[in-house]
Amino acid sequence: MLTKSDLQQIGNLIDKSLDKKLDIKLKPIRKDLGYLRKTVDILIDRTDREDMSLKKRVVKIEEHLQI
Repeated sequence: MLTKSDLQQIGNLIDKSLDKKLDIKLKPIRKDLGYLRKTVDILIDRTDREDMSLKKRVVKIEEHLQI
């Protein structure tokens, strides 16, 4: 008959095995998420710079048109 300690040890072995398998399967997903995060950061930075440039141009045009 299995004792409580035996069942806990079996449970721990199963948990470790599942953790290893999950880590292997999640590794490419983590890599893809990192790539997406960098890409989004670059796009946001570029959009912010373009937005600031456009705002400056609009201000100059408004000043020129005196509006």
